Amino acid sequence: MAPSKPDEFVSLYTRYERKLFRYVASLLVRPTDAEDVLQETARVLWQKFDQYRREEPFLPWACRVARYEVLNYCQRERTRRKHFRPAVIELLADARIEHDELLEVQSRWLKECMEKLTEIDRRLIERRYASERSLAELAAETGRSSNALYKSMQRIRRTLLECIESGLRSEGWK
Repeated sequence: MAPSKPDEFVSLYTRYERKLFRYVASLLVRPTDAEDVLQETARVLWQKFDQYRREEPFLPWACRVARYEVLNYCQRERTRRKHFRPAVIELLADARIEHDELLEVQSRWLKECMEKLTEIDRRLIERRYASERSLAELAAETGRSSNALYKSMQRIRRTLLECIESGLRSEGWK
């Protein structure tokens, strides 16, 4: 017996949701925008699931739908927010698909390298990027000057970059 449409869709969507989010987020500036577009993409994917050809991989099909949803979102929001031009979004979308495997490996190494940081450095990076705090806000929260915090962030980012590049070289990527 073939799986029902809801079961099959839910299985495929949940398997690829994180990758689809990363794809959408790579085309937009703000993570909150990416979340909004991902929700709309899920709705459209569900509506168009009857058009999905089972012999085709799900993720590339979902990414094509998501690309159009990003373009639609930017068109709707163009008067309120600054977004990339449609041609730039198309270039980014193509590049994201082309480099998907490398991005996955880089993401894995970033996680491993984050674990190697000191607790203080890791928490600083997480507070800066996970919460979208500005450097000035973070400086005020930590009681450090913006300049000192900037230098710390620069040192941590350089450490992460070196660690990631070393990991990539060890796997033959660079």
